[in-house]
Amino acid sequence: MKIVNREWQRSIELKENIINTIILENKQYFRECVRSLKLQHQGDEGLFIFSDGLKEISLAKYSYLITDLFNLDINNKKILTKIYTELMKYAVENYIELNTIQTNLLNYYENLIHSSSLELEYRDELDIMGMLKLADFKINLISNNDLEKLIKYLKVLVELCGIKVIFIVGLHIYYTENEIKQLYKELCINKIKIINIENQQYKNLSTVDYTEKVYIFDEENCEI
Repeated sequence: MKIVNREWQRSIELKENIINTIILENKQYFRECVRSLKLQHQGDEGLFIFSDGLKEISLAKYSYLITDLFNLDINNKKILTKIYTELMKYAVENYIELNTIQTNLLNYYENLIHSSSLELEYRDELDIMGMLKLADFKINLISNNDLEKLIKYLKVLVELCGIKVIFIVGLHIYYTENEIKQLYKELCINKIKIINIENQQYKNLSTVDYTEKVYIFDEENCEI
């Protein structure tokens, strides 16, 4: 898989144990690229092309953009939809258990009607999704460690939502070198591919476990 920008000569190859970092030193161009990515993730056209072999694939569907590391919405609509789809699948596959629950619930409704002096009626066809949503399922992200939250969030995006690459803006601004090394190691172990987008150069954090590949565009937008 690779990412191509229509204005760049080089492409970004997405490989295991490779961390890709893009440095856009021109702040105006930095904003333009991040804005283009944001619009593309909303379904608009933009500068970036995502491909797997010779086939172009949807950037909006198979990649994810994080611009605010303080606002990781792990229970957003996209993720919750995937959660309920998985739970629905389990419920249907385990139909005996489901039928027992539905029968008990209908019996409970009957008892409620008989206990009331009112002439009541109810819907005797129970919607499985409606039953699941009564529980208000969510992913638990309670942690005092910001790095743990980020790692958990990235794992959910890949494992649950099928995201193939995650763009992260400003990672080096918020985390120390040691924290980023720990993050990179976890990403490689879990085969999670990211592309950092930064506005200035930072120390290359390659180790024996992974390689950080840096793409630099200077103030004149020349590729170095």
